[in-house]
Amino acid sequence: FSNSTEQTIMASNFQVAFFVIIPYLVGLAISDRVFSGSNDIGMERFTDTSGRWIDPFQAVTFAIHRNGEPEPCSETIPSVSLAQAILDMTNENDMISKLSSLSKYELDHYLTAALAKFLLPGQNSMGIPSTQTCGPEHPPESVKGYKRRTWGRGENYVIDGVDSPFLTFCDMGEDHTPVLPDHNELIPVESTSGVTTLPCHFHTREGMRITSYQQLVDFVQTKKDSLRNDECIVSNDGPTINSCTALNQGPSTLSIHIYAVPAGRIFMFAPSYVGEIFEIEHVPSKIDQPISLKVMSLSPKVFDVINFFDKDESKDIVSKAIAETSESHKMKRSSTGASGYNVNNQRTSENGFDTHGKTAMIVKRRCLKVLGFDEYNDSFTDGLQVLRYNKTTAYIPHMDWIDDPRKNEIHNYDSAGVGTNRHSTILLYMSDLGPSDGGETVFKHGWPIGVPEEERKSRDEALKELRASGDADFLTKGSWEETMVADCRSRLSVVPHSARAVLFYSQHPNGEEDHNSIHGGCPVLHGEKWAVSHTSLLLLFSLLIEIDLNMFDNSWHMTILLVTTQANLWVWNGPRGGFPGAPNNPGKERISNNDHGKVEVIFQNTGEDPQFEEAKLYFQDTYW
Repeated sequence: FSNSTEQTIMASNFQVAFFVIIPYLVGLAISDRVFSGSNDIGMERFTDTSGRWIDPFQAVTFAIHRNGEPEPCSETIPSVSLAQAILDMTNENDMISKLSSLSKYELDHYLTAALAKFLLPGQNSMGIPSTQTCGPEHPPESVKGYKRRTWGRGENYVIDGVDSPFLTFCDMGEDHTPVLPDHNELIPVESTSGVTTLPCHFHTREGMRITSYQQLVDFVQTKKDSLRNDECIVSNDGPTINSCTALNQGPSTLSIHIYAVPAGRIFMFAPSYVGEIFEIEHVPSKIDQPISLKVMSLSPKVFDVINFFDKDESKDIVSKAIAETSESHKMKRSSTGASGYNVNNQRTSENGFDTHGKTAMIVKRRCLKVLGFDEYNDSFTDGLQVLRYNKTTAYIPHMDWIDDPRKNEIHNYDSAGVGTNRHSTILLYMSDLGPSDGGETVFKHGWPIGVPEEERKSRDEALKELRASGDADFLTKGSWEETMVADCRSRLSVVPHSARAVLFYSQHPNGEEDHNSIHGGCPVLHGEKWAVSHTSLLLLFSLLIEIDLNMFDNSWHMTILLVTTQANLWVWNGPRGGFPGAPNNPGKERISNNDHGKVEVIFQNTGEDPQFEEAKLYFQDTYW
């Protein structure tokens, strides 16, 4: 070529490089940031120096747990990468660049399909199952007899022979899948037989919901880094450069534990032993310490929630409850039942509600994050119930799960079906009591921590020791209150102290009622405090004062009795009654407001029962 021709070609090449290649490279560099909305993470993390894609899950297997189960039901095939399995399910040429822009519902869809069709052992390349164990859940050992045969989907539930058992676990069927607010966002998975099923959603052991591909990659990378940091240690005996180098090349396989939760169901922690710790590092704490869970019992599932809230929040909650004047929310005798105000002579505490106070809302949002929710939805919570127990007041062992066996209520409480009910409870303690002062929360089916089985006491033994001690002489002998004190001294009991929090579940992972979660509030026994002003008790220790005059040695003595205060936060497995989307029993619809904001209801006394001839109807709005 002539010099002029060479110059023209060079100029043309420069223009192509400048106007095409450079913008293309820039686009590759920023595309992931645009898709993911992140300013510090891009697709370059998944490419080598030559721009070739790097599989972030190479040499990684995933141990899959069914919701709430400590042991994995299966583990993915080492030779098949999760990322590659997802890519193989789509014909889109640019799927690699789209991975980090998947919505959480798209991610749930692809993860469920990939695990069912490609990754779990016991299935061939066509997805035909053979011996896979990640099928429908089984009843725990605590469920016995007839209830075991009818538990969940039933003992004789049959899996379609051409469908994946894992898909059958993720989709519990129309009769066992509550319709949650995001139900229409779920992207069904098509089985090999052409049947569409709902996908699972996925969480880490610590409850964090996996909502993006990038989050999953980061989680895996954190585990890799943690493994290297834990095992690559410099020894005083000499350098360990070679072993560190080998380790940094990565282990042959790294097992990542992921917890699958069926559609319409709520995540549940899966403890394996008493004393086990769950570090909840993804949830910010009010104090400068990370939140953690320490297992107190496996059945029922009870956890000490450490660093959940502080004394300032405790004071705010109690102060607001005491200052409340509205009839529906102020402190008054505690009631029971699914609806209305029903006084029970075996629940002698007082309570009030804080539904939308500033501190209450902060605590409620933190609670849902700890329990595995990635978004806050007020319809899943009751108001914060503030309870006050003083001497002789208590609450007989009971379930937080609301029972309506004949479906008399408008709301459908059958959480094992499509209904919603109280799923879990976080107890917040506002008072400091000693180990023998009473006021504990007792779980009558749990056992004291650290007490060997051969040293456990029966109720009768505990009752005999209690009467010998004289600690409860002011209680009627043989009363339910005295029996409760005996239970508190022989079964799993939680001693209140200010800013302590405890979590327990009222349901099994599939929505069945957990009868072992029965619990009660024990009477306060001791706590005489002298020369302490009312103000300092109320504001510094969240305590109240009651004055009792007792005759002793022919002289009067003023006794200040310690009162224990706690708050309950109930979390439901779906919208509770009165909220949009709450499930109703068939044939019973909730009355809606008319244009004037009033409810028009007509009641008629049929006169069939003479004893109700003069009966009058009382109606009370409830907001919790």
